[in-house]
Amino acid sequence: MKCFYYSRYSFYHEKAKHPLSFFLISDIHFSNKVSAAKLQAITKQAKQKTPNYILVAGDLIDSLGTISNASDFRRLTSWLEQLGKIAPVLIELGNHDFYQKNPNHKNIFSKKRHWYSERSERYIDTINNIDNVQILDDQVYEDSNVYIFGFTMSPEYYQFDRDEAHSTSLLHPGTEDLDILLSDLNALDQSLISNLPKNKVKIALIHSPIYLRDSQVAAKLYEFDFIISGHMHNGVVPPIIHDFWRTDRGIVAPGKKLFPHDARAKIRTPDDRIITLGPVSTIQASSKPLTFLDAFYPTHIATLELSKNELLIRKPDVKHQYFGY
Repeated sequence: MKCFYYSRYSFYHEKAKHPLSFFLISDIHFSNKVSAAKLQAITKQAKQKTPNYILVAGDLIDSLGTISNASDFRRLTSWLEQLGKIAPVLIELGNHDFYQKNPNHKNIFSKKRHWYSERSERYIDTINNIDNVQILDDQVYEDSNVYIFGFTMSPEYYQFDRDEAHSTSLLHPGTEDLDILLSDLNALDQSLISNLPKNKVKIALIHSPIYLRDSQVAAKLYEFDFIISGHMHNGVVPPIIHDFWRTDRGIVAPGKKLFPHDARAKIRTPDDRIITLGPVSTIQASSKPLTFLDAFYPTHIATLELSKNELLIRKPDVKHQYFGY
């Protein structure tokens, strides 16, 4: 489906010294299955929206194997170079950014993990060497207007290296781990998430939204004005159903749980500060043989617009539309 699903979120923000715009994408799952036409269409939209910042909420790549070929990696970095000429590009790491294929995996019915975790400094360093592009790996981007923190949820949180009792496959769904998330947050340099500058817009990029409404997690992150997440792939809800199913639930979560909450952004009040982005690639290459289904889903893009427009004090302006590319 050569089609965008564009979401525009417009909020009042008293700390916006002048109108600020953020171009938001997530779950690109770059591989040879992600066409040059799709990437160029995203670049064109980013140019047209003239954002101050471009934020990528994780899963830039589908696995480390997808960039093992030098020409494929160059195609990705060339695209990021184009985005960096538009605005600062700030990327967080998602679970797929650590994926490496397990040669012992047999099929979708196996309890053997399809993937294991591996950190690639080559991947991170190469992208960080691109002008105006930065991976925020438990790091902050800060200027006179914004404070943007990228939180790396550990591979252990996603339970990469499960034993068989916790394995995830089609018949053996796995879950993310709240205790590990809290441990990861506690292990951070607390100056990254507390006593933050009061005169700036504060945004946290956190790939998975699953536990962000937990009271203990929310207490750790309460100083942020917005949290931008992805990971949920819009619950893999087909376009027509998505338009009429007015809930935050999806059909399936990344861990194979059915009808998960927080799979889709439902912004209704000024207090709704968690924006869960839909994906660029709904069915990624690592989901083969189902990859062909991605052709039936739109490419999700979004903007977050902040201003002192007093008409937005009582209720943010949220609009969605489809259009082709």
